[in-house]
Amino acid sequence: MPDSDSERSFEQQLIDELVPDEMDWEDLVRSYPVGSLLVAALGGYFIGRRSGRAIVAAFSESAVDRVTELVNELLDRDLET
Repeated sequence: MPDSDSERSFEQQLIDELVPDEMDWEDLVRSYPVGSLLVAALGGYFIGRRSGRAIVAAFSESAVDRVTELVNELLDRDLET
């Protein structure tokens, strides 16, 4: 596992911030994969029920921004050639 925060994924950094240092969450997931999946699914369900529209709106806005950026890059490339 990488030591540097810059080499770690956003998800790993987030989980490490939320889970106490004494708890080895990776070992728990390896030991209880089905239970871990159920807990994650329930957590996602409750988060989605509470703020699903805001999450979808944020992801949609992010996707639109990214697509717009890619289209602009393609158009700039085409105009230069």
